Formats: sequence, structure tokens, C-alpha cells
Amino acid sequence: MKNTNKGFTLVELLVVIGILGILMGALFPAISSALLSANASSMSMRGHKLYEGIVQVNIDREADGRSNIWPHQNEADGLDTGDSDDISGKTYSTSTDYFKELFNMDKYGTDDWDPYVKNCDLSVLSGSGVPAFAGKELSKNNVAWTVVSGMDNNSEGVIPVLVSRNADTSSFPVSAGTHDMSSQKDKITLGKTYAAPFGKQAMVVIHKDGAARVVKSKDAKLNLLYKQQGFTVPSGITMKYLVP
Repeated sequence: MKNTNKGFTLVELLVVIGILGILMGALFPAISSALLSANASSMSMRGHKLYEGIVQVNIDREADGRSNIWPHQNEADGLDTGDSDDISGKTYSTSTDYFKELFNMDKYGTDDWDPYVKNCDLSVLSGSGVPAFAGKELSKNNVAWTVVSGMDNNSEGVIPVLVSRNADTSSFPVSAGTHDMSSQKDKITLGKTYAAPFGKQAMVVIHKDGAARVVKSKDAKLNLLYKQQGFTVPSGITMKYLVP
């Protein structure tokens, strides 16, 4: 009896491979967009948790008449406790240095470890493509955030306080005075220094009022970032965005 079973011919295999390639090409943008949205949403939740941890400490300290723990640019802006070891009495040149102090990294892993923020762990510092702290020295490679310095409890809610490090914050207004942002349509450069997280595709922002936002590249403009609102930096206040 003659065997009639036949395998695929080379032509048939090439056709199947071609069809699969077309399908993958069609689906790839949708898959990439879904992954970006998921990763950015996850990071925004971590950023909001970090924000909440800092705010809760500030509330507790305010009740004791102490300064907030947002980083300062001048020791005199923060220190009013007489304790030079307090976080408010120090200045920081990078966000990594600030987070080291915030999480008391000098004593991490010992019985004396006593971070300022106690309701969130170090994973809140990481993000898509930025590995979480793994028990060694905290470095800028583990820090996905740029943080603003010079904040106080009266600063206006529209001000970004935490920004994913792939966004160039050098164009963010920090000088004393009133800033009308409604007409400031300059693009915010993404991915200039850091590819991760999100490269040129998106940025994550946590505002002073606690709003957590994922901003896609097409909307990365100053007026939209500041919700087309104005804000004032009081005279004598020094603001700066501390990159990792």
C-alpha cells in the first residue's frame, strides 16, 4: 500500500513563516504599548508610595515643630532642631545621596537600621530597566527618580516632586518668582542621559499634591506637565532638581 502522507514543502514553510512574520509585525506595536503602560503604571504606584512615605513623616514632624524631610539646598532652609545629624540639616548634590539618607543606608542590614520612611521598602526607588537594590551599596544604578530640593509644606501642588530619571528636568522652572506655565509649550527631552526607564517613550511624574501621572512623549510639554497652571517660588527659596 502506497504511503500518501506528505510533509510541508519548502514553499509552504516559507509561506507560513511569512504569514507569522506579518502577524508579529502587526501585533508588536500593540504589545509594546501594553508593556510600556504596565511598566509605567507600576512605577507610578511605587513613586506614589514613596511620596506618601515622605509626606507622612513630614506630617509627624510638623506636629513636633520640626522641618520637613524634602531635600534642601541650604542647611539653614531646613535645620531647626539643633541636630546636625538630622536629614533636614544636610544638603545633597544627587537624588542618590538623598535617598541614602532617607533610608539610612549607612546602617542598612544592622540592628540599628532606622529609615525615616518606614512604610515602604527600597524597591520604590527602582523602575523599568532600573534594577532594585540587591543588598550592597545603593548606587545611582538603583535609583530611577529625580527629586526636587527646596520644597516646603506650603509649596504648590502642581510642582513635580518626583520625576522618572529619563526626563531632562533642566528646563523645569526653579527660580524665585511667579511662573505662568499656560503658554510654555517647550518639549521636555526624554532619554537624554538615561535610557531607562522608558527612554524617549514616556515619563512618570509625582506632583506635590500627590497626583501620579504617566506622561507619554507626545504630551511631554511644560504647559501640560504643569497642568497649564502657574505657581510661585517664594523669594529666598532655592529649588533644584537632583538627578541620580
